[in-house]
Amino acid sequence: MYETAWKRVAAAAITTPTTGDWFQVACILVATCAISLPIGLQTKFFKWEPIKLATVIPAAMFTIIAPGFTEEAIFRAALLPHPAVNSKAFPASFAEFALKAAVPLAIFVAYHLVNPDKRARSVFWDARFLALAAVLGMGCTASYYVTGGSLVAAALTHWLPVNLWLFVLGGWNKVQPPESSKKE
Repeated sequence: MYETAWKRVAAAAITTPTTGDWFQVACILVATCAISLPIGLQTKFFKWEPIKLATVIPAAMFTIIAPGFTEEAIFRAALLPHPAVNSKAFPASFAEFALKAAVPLAIFVAYHLVNPDKRARSVFWDARFLALAAVLGMGCTASYYVTGGSLVAAALTHWLPVNLWLFVLGGWNKVQPPESSKKE
């Protein structure tokens, strides 16, 4: 089991999307944001709170690693089939792939409930956050599928909306201490 997971992660790490794949990933990102923004705004989970650029740059460099690559390596690459590891296990249709992705998606959402950071716990237990995490997870799964199992595509699909939430839509002030969230 672990050997297969490692093979999948290694294959996903070197899977390079084509130009057409990147176009599909861009469409998935737009769709993910088009679904998430109304949910977050209507439920007042999102709030216009841009933070200082001096905070954004180093934090964004970190968020590509975690949650970007780290979570996608675990919840997409390790747990989902990859065509280079077993081409017969990689479904031809997205509907079939989505069925295989349902359990990893549920684990991805539930994983947020065990965050050890006490400051962030109330955010990660919020039903609005969990619903948005599910939408994001679906987008990451779709990007992973359309690129033939690219970890980079899934990680970027994860990273961009998370950064939008953290640095523009109030996420930073929800998960960080007040003194680190001074606005420009």
